[in-house]
Amino acid sequence: MLLDNRNLTPGRVAQVLFGLDPDRDERAPQLCAETLLTLAQNRYRAPARTDDLRSPKRQRFALRSLALATNFLAGREGRAGEDNMTPHLYGKILASGSDVRNSANLALAQSALQGLVDPDTQRGQPGAWLLRPFHESLLWYDARKAPSRPDWTVRKVYMRGSGITLARLLLAPTDPKAAEQGASAVSAIQAALTGPSPLADISRRLESALQTDVPFTTKTPDTEDDEKAAWERGEDELLQPLASSLCRHAEGVMCQGGASGPAKLWQLRTILALDLAVHALRVAWDTTSTPEEDRFLLLSFGGGPRAQDRIRQRSEESYRRARIRLNEATISTVARIMRQLVERKTVVWADEFENRRNKLDGEKGPDGLLHQLTKLTARSSDDDYLRLARTSVESANYGRAEDGFRVLLESVGLVAGTRYRYLTATPDLLAALVGALSSRMPMPSNEFFAAVRQEWGLVINQESAASTSLRGQVDGAGLERNARRAERLMTEAGLALSLSDRTTVVGERAQRRPK
Repeated sequence: MLLDNRNLTPGRVAQVLFGLDPDRDERAPQLCAETLLTLAQNRYRAPARTDDLRSPKRQRFALRSLALATNFLAGREGRAGEDNMTPHLYGKILASGSDVRNSANLALAQSALQGLVDPDTQRGQPGAWLLRPFHESLLWYDARKAPSRPDWTVRKVYMRGSGITLARLLLAPTDPKAAEQGASAVSAIQAALTGPSPLADISRRLESALQTDVPFTTKTPDTEDDEKAAWERGEDELLQPLASSLCRHAEGVMCQGGASGPAKLWQLRTILALDLAVHALRVAWDTTSTPEEDRFLLLSFGGGPRAQDRIRQRSEESYRRARIRLNEATISTVARIMRQLVERKTVVWADEFENRRNKLDGEKGPDGLLHQLTKLTARSSDDDYLRLARTSVESANYGRAEDGFRVLLESVGLVAGTRYRYLTATPDLLAALVGALSSRMPMPSNEFFAAVRQEWGLVINQESAASTSLRGQVDGAGLERNARRAERLMTEAGLALSLSDRTTVVGERAQRRPK
């Protein structure tokens, strides 16, 4: 279901290329929250029809008022509870942490909830702030307050629909093996999100006061057409490799042993974003016919000066090349769509683009882009199409997919540095990788590094680099030192056990318990 008939908008091009539309505003917290909300709102099963899909737009304005010390019920008229208290006053009291009616210790509850605020979301209006994935009752959707209005409304801010698509991939992949793993993952997600929790009781009681308020309702908003379109994108054949890896990794994370429910959900947050970013990169590699030996991302675990750290420098280069491949894949796709439009015989180029502020017009006369496009024919060379596609990409907002890839990696702790950005892994990211591979745990560190290379294209040690173009660019001893630093980081984080100077075992805590 496409909501826009234009063929050359950035969103349409991204959907044709990747199967979905990565967005620079949709980071790991928003992606995870939207995915979990979609699962929870649809009772952890795929609806029989798209029209039966329930929107992930949960408000929870009473809970938010307490947790974020902001009155999300401001400007609301009506009644909150059975007395004459208005929603506006109710939200104001909750935001202050004061007790209301027969409640007690709401200030203590507010402190506990504030400790769950995801720091990666604390930018912009508080309506876009989220809690860490902890319990179903603590999940909510983006909200925004217009400058001219006192009230908050649930609407898109940083959640853009990719989470709905990922939920579909978990619930209804086409591959039978993926479907089995996805079902196990979703069952474990439901168990983690619906277990007993005092905070769940608080949430339920806070929201119940608004259920009697007639003018202001807390029911879930109607499902919008773009949400249905995001759900239907999960059927795209292009996304089935992502579905397989997502189901496999989510099942690994959620069914591992030795980790609490919240810890598993936190790892799931990382895996959802990482798998989506890697999917985009692999599609770009395929589209640009990237040689197999160049299909990798090098992680650096050094701490010395950059000028003397060859591994870090090559890591910077692998990251830079990945972003170039994404850009080149976009250009290639734009050129392909242009040719398809020309072959239809009739095309009005100005109607096909998202031409904000006439950026695509360029110079007037024969040098203008739109004028040059009218000269294309079915016999025009591929170079002609690529040249005009490149000009189009440079003139308009086609960098969203590349930026979306960047922010996803940043939000899971894979990108470090300031002026010179390179790839590394935080303990949280390493924990998610270990959890995703829990069905194979424990394993020696060299096998773990090989599995990480196979699953996500991440290179850490010399053996993983042997089949890449790195083998002639970096010293093998340097890569082995890099691997030792990674092992030490995992050991310090409790993810691995060092048995000797040469042997480290990864993932004893993550291994499955006997049934």
